[in-house]
Amino acid sequence: MALDLKTKLDKELKDDAEIRNLWLEGIHNRDHRQTFKKINEFYDFIIVGAGTAGCVLARELIYNIPNINILVLEAGPPNIQVNDIMRSPCAYPSVSRTIETDWGYYTENQKMPGIVDPTKEVLNKGINYSRGKVIGGCSTVNAMIYTRGQKADYDLWAAQGPEYKIWDYDHCLEAYKAVENNTRKSPDEEFKKYHGFNGLLYVQDGQNDFDDIIKDVIKVVKNLGIPYNNDFNGVRQNGVGRYQHTMKDGKRFSLADGYLTDALKKVETYPPSKPFDIGSPHGLSDNAAKFVAVNVKSFAHMLNIIWDEEKKDENVAIGVKYFYDGRVHKSFIAPKGEVIICGGAFNSPQILMLSGIGPKNNLEENNIKVRKELPVGRNLFDHPSCCITAKVSVPNSTSTSQLHYSSSGLELGMFYKGDIKGKVPSQEHFLDERPDIQFHASTNLLDPVARANAKSGKKNDVLTLVSTLNLPSSVGHLELRSSNPFIHPKIFLNYYEKPDDLYLMMSSLKLSREIFKQPPLSTVWGVESDVDKEMSDEDWEHYIRKKAFSSSHACGTVKMAPESKGGCVNHRLQVYGTKNLRVVDASIFPTIPAGNLNAPTAVVAWKASRLIEEDYKNKA
Repeated sequence: MALDLKTKLDKELKDDAEIRNLWLEGIHNRDHRQTFKKINEFYDFIIVGAGTAGCVLARELIYNIPNINILVLEAGPPNIQVNDIMRSPCAYPSVSRTIETDWGYYTENQKMPGIVDPTKEVLNKGINYSRGKVIGGCSTVNAMIYTRGQKADYDLWAAQGPEYKIWDYDHCLEAYKAVENNTRKSPDEEFKKYHGFNGLLYVQDGQNDFDDIIKDVIKVVKNLGIPYNNDFNGVRQNGVGRYQHTMKDGKRFSLADGYLTDALKKVETYPPSKPFDIGSPHGLSDNAAKFVAVNVKSFAHMLNIIWDEEKKDENVAIGVKYFYDGRVHKSFIAPKGEVIICGGAFNSPQILMLSGIGPKNNLEENNIKVRKELPVGRNLFDHPSCCITAKVSVPNSTSTSQLHYSSSGLELGMFYKGDIKGKVPSQEHFLDERPDIQFHASTNLLDPVARANAKSGKKNDVLTLVSTLNLPSSVGHLELRSSNPFIHPKIFLNYYEKPDDLYLMMSSLKLSREIFKQPPLSTVWGVESDVDKEMSDEDWEHYIRKKAFSSSHACGTVKMAPESKGGCVNHRLQVYGTKNLRVVDASIFPTIPAGNLNAPTAVVAWKASRLIEEDYKNKA
């Protein structure tokens, strides 16, 4: 069977290669007969990446800075290419690993000393790492959970110096409220203090009632002493409750829906009294009108930043080089303009390194001229996850959740503090308002390995409890594998390198096992987990490393911090040692927020738009 599969795969690859060669021949012939001359294009702002941050930036800049034009480059397709599964919350596991809309990253195998027994070597196997490669980025493919993290996360960012005060919780809360359009019915006064109701990002409560077995999970954890929480983004995060999601009327609502769609509505010319140059619609001319609009190019793969070679002693960004429709294109920024990299925690550092900004050794290994040595690619944070799956003996007890069109299967959440010694958390941990564990309960099969091996069309009744380490101390990194911009970087997650991380996850999984043992889960539902036997801490370490998967919350690789403290961008997100260049996405997070990262990324972009607007107006 395996041989037949390999033969089939080899044939498919050969067929693909043949068609690709025919396509290249057609491109070659077209270019030789091309009657259109290449004209330099100029934009006030070039945004690389139409993900969460890029969509927010495009909209905020086009409406807040008068008479500008913007080019947005996106490596993936329009989101309408997967309109059906993208819009349907129940199909999010499909869209998140669809070859059309995912970068297809795979992390490196890593051997390291064990935590429980350091004399033994353990293996962190490489894993698939989902990243949105589509208009809207990860907001088009994620699980739509709307969480922000905790007040302490943002105050930690602000503690880096007086100029970082703009990133404290109070300033970020203002931005959250500006971005959000929360549709909760009859919100109380406390809820109103923490939420916005007029922004462009729709956020809603669940549309369906919990399955009966999930209701019993809530009863069990409340009996264990975990308080109920009706707003994880309010005065406190700890407790059990229902997530809110970035949805509208039961359908996914991405940042492209809210922000990019609105940005594209603005199309004007300036000044209206001057004629329009048909031959050079995006040229620089004092005698012709310019468009005031946002242009978006899909399937445009960024190659590198273009520098002003006449200014040898400075790294002045003047444009970008990218691959689009079978050929290399160049676009340039107008005076006062900027190149803004919004590629995310893997793409943004890769683009910088390909352009000569990064660790000296790694750049020289790949024959790239070093323009500015910075720790780009270091400080990689993520939220590692692990789960325990239990069989439910009552037939058809969990099938209803998979029939809810507007359900992602991730409605019930819980936040609590794990035990640093790996023991089952106690009442004291449950009431701690700086939780470090995020917990999901679902009647869907969420274990990536089990899901990959599941037979198509076969329905098993399961209850999955997922534990996510929200404040990890282990830090990874990425580095260039090649100077080829189409080859993915090497990604080293370093999961559980630090003992605290392993024991906190162990603590959480032990709690999950206790939850499964409680009635009515163990009695009425006949729940049987896959870790019923007694396990030593060494057994748990083996289980955790074997079952590890990512929450796809990578961040931190272009750190916002003082340069002397490992920073790559300053408090205004400008890249050190360069001009006209910023990075605006989750890669700038100094530390990882304790929650899902889509909402924090949108807030960073909203705040960045204000900084960019200020700097633009202050330029001569």
